Amino acid sequence: MAEMQLNEIRVDPLTNRLEDPVGNRPEQGSTMAMPEIQGTSSQTNERSSWFSDIMGVEEAKSKRRPGPMIPKVRAKLKDKKNKRYYEPSVVSIGPYHHTDSQNKLLEMEKLKIQMARQFVRDSGKDIEILYREVEKVTENAKGFYEKSSIRCFDDEQFTRMMFLDGCFILQFINGVMSKNLDMMNDRQIILVKQDLLLLENQLPFPVLKSLMSLSCDGNDIGMKIIGYFLSLHTLQQSDHRRPVWVLTWLVRGYLLLLLIYTSLIYPFYVLQGAEHSIHFSPLFGILVAGVIFVCKMVASLVSSLLFGKKRQAEKYQRPPQEPHHILELLHSMFKGSQKAKHKSCLRFFPPKPKSGSYGHNLYYSAKDLQKVGIHFKPSKTNTLMDVEFHPSIFYGTLKLPAITIESATRSMLLNLVAYETAVSLDEPWVTSYICFIDSLIDDAEDVKVLRSKGILTNYLGPDQKVAELFNQIGRSLQPNTNVYTEIQREINIACESLWKKWIAEWQQTYFSSPWAFTAFVAASAGLVLTATQTYYTVYPISGGT
Repeated sequence: MAEMQLNEIRVDPLTNRLEDPVGNRPEQGSTMAMPEIQGTSSQTNERSSWFSDIMGVEEAKSKRRPGPMIPKVRAKLKDKKNKRYYEPSVVSIGPYHHTDSQNKLLEMEKLKIQMARQFVRDSGKDIEILYREVEKVTENAKGFYEKSSIRCFDDEQFTRMMFLDGCFILQFINGVMSKNLDMMNDRQIILVKQDLLLLENQLPFPVLKSLMSLSCDGNDIGMKIIGYFLSLHTLQQSDHRRPVWVLTWLVRGYLLLLLIYTSLIYPFYVLQGAEHSIHFSPLFGILVAGVIFVCKMVASLVSSLLFGKKRQAEKYQRPPQEPHHILELLHSMFKGSQKAKHKSCLRFFPPKPKSGSYGHNLYYSAKDLQKVGIHFKPSKTNTLMDVEFHPSIFYGTLKLPAITIESATRSMLLNLVAYETAVSLDEPWVTSYICFIDSLIDDAEDVKVLRSKGILTNYLGPDQKVAELFNQIGRSLQPNTNVYTEIQREINIACESLWKKWIAEWQQTYFSSPWAFTAFVAASAGLVLTATQTYYTVYPISGGT
């Protein structure tokens, strides 16, 4: 019998597996069939997951965050020139540079204790209560860092580090906002602000929220204070520059109205014999044009002041998703809301294709664009999505968000780029923005053009330093082709228009300065009056008319 059973066993040639005869298979419903059922179920689930990956690949890609929430800067970005911009200068936050605090950062480690003491006193809570609140989120906070960097800390050491760093950050921000930070000098304050925006110097937001929840300000107010701190001391939009270019164009508009009246309207009424009427005298025309000019100037200044304050109040808007650290909150503020993105994307529809090559790269610098009739204006917001190009028959207008350039700007931009690189964002807005500005700036003359329009505010030094900053950072970056691509293409198309080039040359010849325009108006008015006098000499008006 055993021999017959062995003979009945055969090998399936397709699967290369042993197959029992029908008679030796377990009965339906027996326990021996469970492994086969479980294998089939597992295979079905795996197949369903595979189908979901195919159909939902875009959604999964946008939500995926590879690696820890607070990653290290990738090695390829840390060259000899830029390495120091990723390392703290005076204060270490978190585990990545904690060992440095025993050496060059020792002074600020001592100050952390004083800042933590002041924070506890201001909160009105017992230090043990605050510490236990941080202890609750310690395990979660460990998952924000690379495991290799926290192995040298036990739970107590890690919790103490989180507590001291969290108290220091919140007390520092409160002190800067209330202008009550006597423990530090101005140089230390500037360097600490710079260090708080380093990718490898971040603290998990759950730690900050646990401390803010028990402080006198509360969680929501604490988040707003952090947002205002980033807005006022990092973005620094230059709303005060808007009335300057508005006033310039109003002066030109006034002179243009005067030219139209003197050259066209007044001579027409002279031909009609109404030159003695006060309503058609040159003095009346000057008075009317002046009233229009003053009204427009007052309306523009009032509007700029009102809306400027409104923009100042609305600089911080709570991000739709909870940020993991302060640098990510800053990135979301630079990026802007989805609503702003949708509004900006309305300009991203590609134009009708034309013959010729209009690539997605910008081939003209700021001074070259100005020569072909493209004007620059600051955007209404400081988000990187608020970049628009408005072409017209005679000229084009490029609107860019205003940004302040200072000593900490290079470090901030490099760490924002490092953050985008580390988390593999689908749309790296900061990287693409730097590349876009780099394409506009070749030398100091381009910086001067953007600075005169209120787009760049230079606290760094000579304009050449600003040009070198963007050129050096942008040289090693690769922009995303989905960001600013159509705007660059529209600009390239506008630059190829001969009509706009002629208009721009005419404007630069006669409208480059108030004196040139005044001379043009006087010459035009003299020419019209000479023609009118010649006409009356040839065809005098009869006395009976």
